[in-house]
Amino acid sequence: MMYTIRQASTLLGIPAVTIRAWETRYGAIKPVRTEGGYRLFTDKNMEDLRFLKIQTDEKGMTISQAVRMLKEQQDLREQLLESKPEMDAYPGKQAHQDMIDRLYDSLSNFRTEQAKTMIELGFSMYGYDMMIYHILFSVMIKVGTEWEEGRASVAQEHFITQFVTQRCLSFFHLFPVDERLPRMLALCPTGEHHQAGLLLFSLFLRKKGADVLYLGPDTPEDGIQKILQEQHIRVICLSLTDPKLMEQTFAFIDRLRTSNLELEVVLGGQGFQDVPEPYAAWVLPSDSQVEWENWFQDRVLRF
Repeated sequence: MMYTIRQASTLLGIPAVTIRAWETRYGAIKPVRTEGGYRLFTDKNMEDLRFLKIQTDEKGMTISQAVRMLKEQQDLREQLLESKPEMDAYPGKQAHQDMIDRLYDSLSNFRTEQAKTMIELGFSMYGYDMMIYHILFSVMIKVGTEWEEGRASVAQEHFITQFVTQRCLSFFHLFPVDERLPRMLALCPTGEHHQAGLLLFSLFLRKKGADVLYLGPDTPEDGIQKILQEQHIRVICLSLTDPKLMEQTFAFIDRLRTSNLELEVVLGGQGFQDVPEPYAAWVLPSDSQVEWENWFQDRVLRF
């Protein structure tokens, strides 16, 4: 669709004189010109103008700063689109490693807007499953490894983890809840700070229609019994990467089940090693959606 400058001004709330200045003085947009010399603005022009308005009116940027950010995002989008045919030519890890490296570089340098643009484009090019389970998850794992080996700062690890977590949690509100399924609780027990596996499993459950109450990492025991009872929780999901926390986690589960004998338990993560019965029967592979699906079909759908 095409818009005249008067229509663009009215729809966006930007004076026509300002639109002209952004075009001629800063080269922010390139509208189409009719034979008579009149400007016509495309949907992409309108999107760019809206972006500039938000940066200047709501975020306090100067127009030159906003235009520079816009051009950086446009360059990044073009680079990614140009690299897509090359990436599509290779299967498996090679196909998305470039996206992982670019996204990690943006986030580790705290370039938030660039990372947002990259993620939005990634979802449009590669879809939900590839972006969530392969790219965003890999970025979170990478920063954890880089931090443990001293190549990433605490600030970088926290920033990237929170950025990816918030982006993933935003999908919780998009999937409809199937009221026929049991309510679930997802958490990492006290002392466990790595939540990537728990987050992915919770997203899997939400996509299946389960109502998941996500508490995240390092959750204290206090109040959990009350939540189980008041929220009618039927399934609890726990994730662990540190095997030293395994025994205290089993004790925590035993206390919960004392008052909730019908509670279904599912465990995941590298922290569960050489697990004794009855806990071994509750452990699921952390990276196998096939096993997750089998568990969902066999256990959850039978409630």
